[in-house]
Amino acid sequence: MIPILLIIFSCTSVVAGPAYPTASDETRQVIIEKAQESIESLFDPEEYRFTLSARWMPGSLLNAQPKHVRSVKLQGSVEKYTNFEVLYLDGKTIEQVEIQLKVETEQKLPVPNQRMMSGQTIEPGDVTLRWVPVRMGREEPVRKIEDLAGKTLRRTVNPGQPIFQSEISTPFLVEAGEDVDLLFTEFGIQIILTCEARQSGSIDEEIQIYCKETRNKYLGKIKGPGEALWQKTH
Repeated sequence: MIPILLIIFSCTSVVAGPAYPTASDETRQVIIEKAQESIESLFDPEEYRFTLSARWMPGSLLNAQPKHVRSVKLQGSVEKYTNFEVLYLDGKTIEQVEIQLKVETEQKLPVPNQRMMSGQTIEPGDVTLRWVPVRMGREEPVRKIEDLAGKTLRRTVNPGQPIFQSEISTPFLVEAGEDVDLLFTEFGIQIILTCEARQSGSIDEEIQIYCKETRNKYLGKIKGPGEALWQKTH
């Protein structure tokens, strides 16, 4: 009985032996490396870094020898799923195919050291440059610390989150709850009402305003400290 068990164990050990890379695995790796070179040639390595993985490649390409892959070229813009053109040798013919790779992008950006609230003014010491995941092809985040200094946040931002241009403004000229002069100008006649700002805002921003005198709500565009130009009546 013991010899039989030894034979079974020996056979099982052979089946479970280590796996070795196949030619298609090596071809896939060569393609990914060339694709990475194609992307990195277009971006500053001090600001961007990329991790690529296969999403779709035709079998005819994976059957090619790694040394027969001639070039891999980016097609269009870099996105989460990005297309590339591959040229490879098939016999004596150069073939062209399109593949799709998953591209994970990190960018070195100024991010808050701690949670920052809407309306807070950003000081240089509030943010630090760090590598953070980003989605390419979307709104451009603020890339320099000096571009954030002195700006006011329009929304609350958590530590480590990128800050986008739409999320900052110059310091508020009107604060929520403050009195604001609302100017009506029509046919050369100007009327000024003293109202209450229901939102904070910077120059040329539109805010909600309430006037006790008329009991109406208005939309006003900020033209200066404590001053807004009537846009419409709600």
